[in-house]
Amino acid sequence: MLKNLTELEQRAVDAEINLADGHPRQRLTEQQEAVAGRFTELFDLARRAPFADVEHAAHTAFFEMLGQRSAPVHSGRTFSVYSSSVATMVVSAVLAERGYSVGLLHPTFDNIHDLLVRVTAVTPVSEDRCAAADLSAVLAAGARCLFVTTPNNPTGWFLDAERFRALAAECAVHGVILCVDASFRGFDTRAQFDHYAILEQTGASYLVIEDTGKLWPFAELKLGFLAVSEDLRPAVEHALSDVLLTVSPFVLKLVEALSVDGRQGGLDRLHTLVAANRERVGKAVAQLDGVQLADGDARVSVSRLAFSHSRQAGAVHDALRVLGVHVLPCAQFHWAHPDEGRHLLRLALSRDPESLATGLSKLVEAHVTVQNAEKGW
Repeated sequence: MLKNLTELEQRAVDAEINLADGHPRQRLTEQQEAVAGRFTELFDLARRAPFADVEHAAHTAFFEMLGQRSAPVHSGRTFSVYSSSVATMVVSAVLAERGYSVGLLHPTFDNIHDLLVRVTAVTPVSEDRCAAADLSAVLAAGARCLFVTTPNNPTGWFLDAERFRALAAECAVHGVILCVDASFRGFDTRAQFDHYAILEQTGASYLVIEDTGKLWPFAELKLGFLAVSEDLRPAVEHALSDVLLTVSPFVLKLVEALSVDGRQGGLDRLHTLVAANRERVGKAVAQLDGVQLADGDARVSVSRLAFSHSRQAGAVHDALRVLGVHVLPCAQFHWAHPDEGRHLLRLALSRDPESLATGLSKLVEAHVTVQNAEKGW
């Protein structure tokens, strides 16, 4: 039985070189250090202000940072949760209560599938079909929800405004709930058009999962948000009542402060780091026979390496672990057809350049070791 991706990431938390999980582990920028220096002030503000005011300010700052000015913040249809995984649990509960099965983007991070499949049937839907607003697989399976991750983890694929509008409109026509996981939106300006304006204009029923946990390296202090259409609000409120009362007002104040910094150049600095690290990966891979970057146009904080065959990818993964470097195999992302991902490895890019450089030098070493071993295969 394949271990799930989170189990593999847990192995890497204290590793010498952790290039496995997509959580940000680079050093704080000068501006983020200044935010950290305000912790006492933020805590005091969070303690004194009404919770509703603190939450509203955080929601407003976060969504404005990402260009989502039509998000249903003022109408009270945006809910705070501990993480995007908790938001996915709430979505699962809503769908299970209604007896709705789901069409899920394939490939994508396996915990989305694992949380959904515990309560309902799940049908794979390819990126190409989503881009073409083709709901045939969803409708043939009798599914009443389409769950799309855009930008996608691990491929970096995304829906642009035109394709997103077409997909939302098609969902509205067929009475299919559109669930969007936008956790990686912050990395790709091409995906920062106002999704909520389009959703409201098309009349689609929607659930949108947002996440702060991929953006800021603040020792796992993070929040997720779940924004919903009016028709789904009562069901979401009820499902949330089984999970939490409120989130931390201090973390809300932190998200607000970091969102303001993000709007004032913080996101640009993050994009520069990720782009430079992706270039470093490309230069390292250029030295390796039979290996290439899989997603040349991706801007998310991960990068996939495609090996000439799955046996080589598995051997390099194992050799890296011996050298103290953890990356992710990709079979689990292809949850419906694992063999499709066995020739791929995923590296995290939200890392200090020095840490990544060490990991890449070990990658070259591991590849040489495997090549030498291949001669005896």
